[in-house]
Amino acid sequence: MKKTLVLIALIWLAQNCFAQSETLVWSDEFSGTGAPDPTNWGYDLGNNGWGNNEIQNYTYSTQNARQENGSLIIEAVKQGNTWTSARLLTNNKHEFKYGRVVFRAKLPLGIGTWPALWLLGENFATAGWPGCGEIDVMEHVGKDPGVIHSSIHTPSSHGNTVNTGSKVVSTFHTEFHTYELKWTYEKLEFRIDSVLFYTYKPTVRNTSTWPFDKPCFIIMNIAMGGNWGSAPQYETGGLKNGIDPSLSSARMEIDYVRVYQYPAAIEDSPDGKKKMKIEDSFLTPNPTDGKVNVHIPSGISATGVVYDLSGRNILQFVARPPETEIDLSSFSRGLYCVALQSEGTICMKKLIIN
Repeated sequence: MKKTLVLIALIWLAQNCFAQSETLVWSDEFSGTGAPDPTNWGYDLGNNGWGNNEIQNYTYSTQNARQENGSLIIEAVKQGNTWTSARLLTNNKHEFKYGRVVFRAKLPLGIGTWPALWLLGENFATAGWPGCGEIDVMEHVGKDPGVIHSSIHTPSSHGNTVNTGSKVVSTFHTEFHTYELKWTYEKLEFRIDSVLFYTYKPTVRNTSTWPFDKPCFIIMNIAMGGNWGSAPQYETGGLKNGIDPSLSSARMEIDYVRVYQYPAAIEDSPDGKKKMKIEDSFLTPNPTDGKVNVHIPSGISATGVVYDLSGRNILQFVARPPETEIDLSSFSRGLYCVALQSEGTICMKKLIIN
């Protein structure tokens, strides 16, 4: 009887605390056909170089952007001596502040290509660039195949920014990979296939180093040539048009874009406006493949226990702010409950291992 009561209590508490975990607030799974969903995506149009001496002409043609076989295809196409491509954005449709943004994509191959998955501050029209802030979740230049870059552009460091990290992904063009940003009020973390490789957390926080306290919108595009993408050996006429002459198209496939957000507590800056409690803790990623980060509010420490649905204690740990990683990769798929205790208060979180 006692074991049954423990099981009932664990399930009830887990279900009632689930709202504290991250929630999928917006996504596009690209399951339709033809042009991308106009309620989610608009277009930048034209061939004005886009501040980087790029040579492509952005269009809204389905030749350059279309849904196909469960993915969004962004394709740059050579037409005579010119290139067309697409740049999609959620500006004035969907903007987000804080949370986790995940792109699952397969990138183009070819010297001269410059695909990007990124975010720009929604106040771009008034603050300008780089005052609005830019977060490049994924950039890849074809002349340096396999090197994925994540970068930050702010008034303190823009253009050839020093705030950048990179990771080699040799199968960038043959396999889908996830490119992820986790954005909180204090830092930006970048992961590829759930592996953290770069963190931006400035020691001095002001409008010059941290314009990321306002919503951003999402942009996805393939640029051709340009200041970074152009390969000098193929340039002509003093232009940044260095593209492999044998290349006739470049294709990026995006399986999905998903935005998750955390408890409302994450919106509070650490200036004491709200006293954080153990109930404001959360787990990411959730569901998980095995490794999960337990996020604890500043100034709080907690002991933790992971239970399976039989009420069996399978792991004990100590959680400290801002986050503690626990490894459950040796446990079976299914539903678990994480109990966190601090100063006599217990909070339960549901966790799914898939």
